Order: sequence, then C-alpha cells, then structure tokens
Amino acid sequence: MGTWSDWEDVGGTILSAPSAASRTGDRITVVARGTRNQIVYRSWNESSGWGDWADLGGGLVFDPAIISGKPDRYTVYAVGGGFTVYRKSYIDGNGWDGSWSKTNEATEIRSGVAAASAREERYDLFGLNGVNQVQHATAPPGGGWQPFNNIGGTMQGTVAAASWGTGRVDLVARGAASNTLWHRVLNGSTWTNWRDIGTGFLSGPAISTWGPDRLDVFAKGHEHQLLHRWWNGQTWSEWQDLGVVNTDDNLAAVSRKPGNIELFGRGRDNHLYRRTYTADSNELDNGGVTDPS
Repeated sequence: MGTWSDWEDVGGTILSAPSAASRTGDRITVVARGTRNQIVYRSWNESSGWGDWADLGGGLVFDPAIISGKPDRYTVYAVGGGFTVYRKSYIDGNGWDGSWSKTNEATEIRSGVAAASAREERYDLFGLNGVNQVQHATAPPGGGWQPFNNIGGTMQGTVAAASWGTGRVDLVARGAASNTLWHRVLNGSTWTNWRDIGTGFLSGPAISTWGPDRLDVFAKGHEHQLLHRWWNGQTWSEWQDLGVVNTDDNLAAVSRKPGNIELFGRGRDNHLYRRTYTADSNELDNGGVTDPS
C-alpha cells in the first residue's frame, strides 16, 4: 500500500461538488460552481503550486465537469438554461473561450455531468434525464457532438467516468433506489452490463485511473465516511475507510501520472480540499491483465 497525504485547504467558496482534470503530469485544474452559480476554477502546477481562483462566468446548475482531451487544453461542461449542456474551453496560447457554447440542445440533462476522453480529441459526456436514466453523447476526433443516447439504468446524482485506453470508458453511478454503486464499461461501441460494486452509499462516486488495469473509486458511506475501492488488474480490493471528512457531495478524483491520485472534496466551510495518494512499487508492477467488467 502507498500513502495518503493530509487534507489541504485550497480555499475558495464553492457550492457544488468539484471536478478535476490533469493535462500533463505536473498540472491540475479544478472547477466548481461559485456563489452566483458561475463556474470558478483554480490551477496547480508542480513548480509554483496553486494559482489564484478565477471566474469563468455563466449561470449554471448541478455539478460541472472538466476534461483534458490534449496536453494543451481543457474543456469544462455544465448544465445551463433549458437544461442544456454548455461548454467552455482553454487552449494554450489562446486562453479561455470568451463565452459558453451549447453542446447538445436536443436532450435535457437533469443532473451534474461527467466527461471522459477515450482517445486524443475524443470526448464522452454523461448525465441523467428527467426519469434518472443515464444519457451518453460522443464527440469523435474532428467531428461535432452526436446525439445523446439513453443507455438505461435508474440512477441518482452525478455519475463518474474515466478512460484508461483507446475507445474504453469506465462509468460508475449510484442507484436511485438501492444506494448501490454500479459499474459499466464501454469497449469501443459496446457496453457491458451494469455490475454491482458495493451498496450503502450517501454520495455519488468519483473514479480515476493512472493507467491500464487500474481503477480507483471513491464515495461516501452510510456513516458519512469516505470509502475507497480499487481494481489492480486482477481483483477488486475491499472498501477502505478513509475517515469522516467534508460534505456528502461527490468527490472528484484524477491521476496526473502513474502511481498518483489527486482527490478533491467540498468542505463543510464550502472550501475546496485536496488529498494526494502516492503508490508504492508493488502497486505499479501488479502485472494484471484481467478486465474488471
């Protein structure tokens, strides 16, 4: 087992669960909804630490998502007026877009959103419709957004998604009735069935991956404790109790390099908090090849 750092108070005043992305091994950007329903963000790099909080504007609802589809860019997604998903992008040399753009107007999304990038410049976007079914839309490299497809399930809150390889997306969501966490895998164009990976949760999940055959899932348990379970290429671990911390919002998790997890949560003081995991050598050489789907 590796080691967890203590929680770090990153400050700010946020009113939603955060979302985090890393475009290179030495950079992270975190977004959340601010006090005026605008999106606020703060960036970190290994050489200089945290920059200042900044405002991306917008009048948005639910939990936002941020994703990096290439090493020189980020894109933020959030639900706005008419329950339409909007986006705003950052590109090195150009900065942030001046305004928010509509992503897909045909389907109303009634939840926070999750995003993953299953190859460079491909984006997969997820949310729930008005009857809590999971919706999935894809923007392939060089193409515009395709329509949302209903991929089923009866879920609640914000789902979580991550990708460890070309064409692959791991999706985790909390069931609407059972508070069970369900895991499903997209392999190219084919979805596996939903699989139960634990029950008794008060929050939706966070998921991250630092490479092939590694998944880390986080959620709040029935005693408000933070629980962590991981796939190491051969088996799922038992759920590990990381203590009672922060609110019962979804956590956010991202890996910026092999053996690293950056975990973020909204504190009861509405500050952003961060904790870092550093793996040991055994975890980086597990030799696993089995698909957890």
